[in-house]
Amino acid sequence: MGNINFTHGGNFYEAKKICGKDLIDFSANINPLNMPRSLKNKIFDNFEEILNYPDPDSSKITRKIADFWKIKENNILIGNGSAELIYLLANVYKPRTAIIPVPTFSEYERALKLHKTDISFLRLKEKNQFCLKVSKNLADPDIFFICNPNNPTGNLLIKNRQCWGIRPKRFLVMDEAFMDFVSDQNKHTFVREAVKNKKIIVLRSFTKFFAVPGLRIGYLVAHQDIVKKLKQYQLPWNVNSFAQIAGELVLGDKEYAVKTYEVIEKEKSFLLKELSKFKGLKCFPAEANFILIKIKNRYSSEKLRTILVKKGVLIRSCKNFRGLKGEYIRIAVRGRRENFKLINKLKEVI
Repeated sequence: MGNINFTHGGNFYEAKKICGKDLIDFSANINPLNMPRSLKNKIFDNFEEILNYPDPDSSKITRKIADFWKIKENNILIGNGSAELIYLLANVYKPRTAIIPVPTFSEYERALKLHKTDISFLRLKEKNQFCLKVSKNLADPDIFFICNPNNPTGNLLIKNRQCWGIRPKRFLVMDEAFMDFVSDQNKHTFVREAVKNKKIIVLRSFTKFFAVPGLRIGYLVAHQDIVKKLKQYQLPWNVNSFAQIAGELVLGDKEYAVKTYEVIEKEKSFLLKELSKFKGLKCFPAEANFILIKIKNRYSSEKLRTILVKKGVLIRSCKNFRGLKGEYIRIAVRGRRENFKLINKLKEVI
């Protein structure tokens, strides 16, 4: 399938240079509610923590996660964002073979290529709504990465934990970075399976749901033997003090979670309704907080992105996602005022 350009959404600083004014970022899939109100004060109240080294074991947040999921602390490994944990897995286990459904998050491929892993790409087809169909004839790889819900398609690739039909030799890695946005996530998460099954590893992130991408914090859930081995290879003090404070505070904030579900559902419905009025756009169903869109008129994703940036709106071109061409864009669900501005700017262009 050729090479891929490993770039992401959220390059706000580059786009703002072009825009030269206030810019609304629809390219990064971050909670539109922004961080919980209590978090800013908590960080300021603990500002002197910067004078000390962070807890190398991230003990408090590990305990909080264990209580939240009703699992043991030795099943949890805290990371500098889930991206660190992806690279850690590749570095420690150096899988010889891998399967990655595409389009999806590109860092799986990038991490594996550093170790010359033989990667097979399983294409998710538009005609099947980008659903995952696993053939019985599919080879059993050392590692199988699945983003669930998937980025950039927004759908759940595995809905039934009992019928996933994948038999990796070593690991099935479920990246659940966007699972928090699924209101009935307990029906879909593999967290509890990972604790007892040595072939399942789950990745989770605080970045998206709690709107703290600059703090870099995520975690991994797996069998205690896997966690113990991975921890030996982690860099010391990998998670800063403020990230640990943030993770401990926000996890389990039920009021924030309920409000998020309400806003995302309402605004996603608004966007889908308004976008459906454009004959030149096709939207795909989304379980997460973003929408994949196919452009059916004369514009390429890159051209539309460039035009909209100059109008103060940043979208994500999906041209560099393996398995997609230059006719797809991705937009995050934001607040009504911002979503309304996006629709109006699209009306000026399309």
